[in-house]
Amino acid sequence: MKPKAIFAITPSLGGFVKNVKFVTIESDFGAGKKGAKLGPQALLNQLKKTGIEDFQNPSVSRVSAEDLSSDNLHPFLKNIDSIIEVQKRAIKEISSVLEEKNPFPIILSGDHSNGSSPIAAIKNMYPDKRLGVIWIDAHADLHNPFSTPSGNMHGLPLAAALGLKHEVEDKNEITEKELELWQDLLELGDKKITPKINFEDLVFIDLRDTEEDEEDLINKHHIKWFSPSDRKAKGIQAILNETLAYLDACDLILISFDVDSLDPEISIGTGTPVPQGLSKEEAVILLSGLLKSPKTIAWEITEINPLLDRTNPMEEISSELFLKIWNMVSN
Repeated sequence: MKPKAIFAITPSLGGFVKNVKFVTIESDFGAGKKGAKLGPQALLNQLKKTGIEDFQNPSVSRVSAEDLSSDNLHPFLKNIDSIIEVQKRAIKEISSVLEEKNPFPIILSGDHSNGSSPIAAIKNMYPDKRLGVIWIDAHADLHNPFSTPSGNMHGLPLAAALGLKHEVEDKNEITEKELELWQDLLELGDKKITPKINFEDLVFIDLRDTEEDEEDLINKHHIKWFSPSDRKAKGIQAILNETLAYLDACDLILISFDVDSLDPEISIGTGTPVPQGLSKEEAVILLSGLLKSPKTIAWEITEINPLLDRTNPMEEISSELFLKIWNMVSN
């Protein structure tokens, strides 16, 4: 007997039917450690192993970066040429899903530099809509080329979405070419909209590893954020409720779930694990609750790195969570 299908190609989200399609962005040009580009397919393969019929042949649009290469041309924007090309390809695929009836793209991305593309695709498709972004991540990803300590671009996607340039004291000497490329990233999408989101429409959940420049930005612009101590004091259900209430004025919501938001005791199969993260149970409650909101238009899962933990593989953990979440959302 086949296991009961708990995932449907047209599950009910927030009380209405959604047309679910996966988009895999198989690139890790933005990370300091390689291997995250393998994460999207690893998670899909793990879902297929469950034996659940609906996962045997899921609808998938694949964004490959196999023809692109790393370079050392821009130390504060490492591999930005290839990253911009990947984002353009990803925007095209995500937009294709968004053009369908009752769309719901689930974006499985390599590293979090790819987080620029769902934001750009949604804003390009709905330029007059107010987009809220829920960034579930141990890190703020608010660096720009003038402040980044590493040049690894998985630490810059939100700065790009917010249109940031000289927000803090410059620490890096940027060339004219780098400035031009950064502007290209800010203007991703055919309509070249920048900024794509407002500071007041961004929420961080379980943020716990930031640099001083990022903290200054958060304080300066009063960005909403929840720390592990907030979660422990309030409980995850209260964090969920408060987040949705805070974004009530938004027309659309994107969920970006970096698996490094999970506690490393669960798995270290991600590029930058940080202690005191979410438990499995908390992740399920949080994500299922957010997905039930009728405003939620897309879900990104990112930074699964199969090369970094084979004792507790992150793709297996993520598959387990995915199925529990979907069971709660679709029933």
